[in-house]
Amino acid sequence: MKTNILYILAIVAILFSSCELDNYEAPNAKFFGSIIDTETNERIPQDLIQGAVIEYIEMGFENPPIQQLRFKADGTFRNNLMFAGTYQVQPVRGNFKAVLAETIEISGETEYTINTIPYIRVNDVTLELNADNSRITATFKLEQTVGEPVKSVMLVADLNPSVGIGIRTASKGKSIRKVVDPNEEFSIELKITKLEKGKDYFFRVCALIDVPEAKYNFCEAIRFGI
Repeated sequence: MKTNILYILAIVAILFSSCELDNYEAPNAKFFGSIIDTETNERIPQDLIQGAVIEYIEMGFENPPIQQLRFKADGTFRNNLMFAGTYQVQPVRGNFKAVLAETIEISGETEYTINTIPYIRVNDVTLELNADNSRITATFKLEQTVGEPVKSVMLVADLNPSVGIGIRTASKGKSIRKVVDPNEEFSIELKITKLEKGKDYFFRVCALIDVPEAKYNFCEAIRFGI
């Protein structure tokens, strides 16, 4: 009987300890900002799913993990569940020239601007629906900022304004494989068989530079009815 009583008391102690309140503090800081083209002062559009990430490490710990924060399609980012502290931050594997890691203090609401240069600017984009409403043609120009050739371009479409490589209902690609003149005009023709007529879709022209781990550069999403 004594053994059974001790066993029951041990179980009760375990259950009581498991119900104790968590004494860890809740996240108490917000980290947000934009990635900006230093020459145009405009945001650098990103791919929501397959785009660049911000790697950040909270300092002051032994072997701290590398955490990641994704950009939104418009080139902004936000994390409302940060702990105040000192962090090393660096955007990586993107569609822009390399950015050095920086150590910053995050507390309260901390806004942070990343200044760099996109590999390619997609300029002067126009969309036109052909006479029988079966194809959309995008015309555009490409302004590259590095010496490597432009690898390929793509026109993507989706109902989601964050349309991109990772979010697309229809797309058409085209190989370029050369260094381009910023005044040269390019075009891509997309069949709209996968799109529902009578609806507005969002379109983006994407361009990929031939640089290891580079991601596509984009124009802003264009709303267009078919």
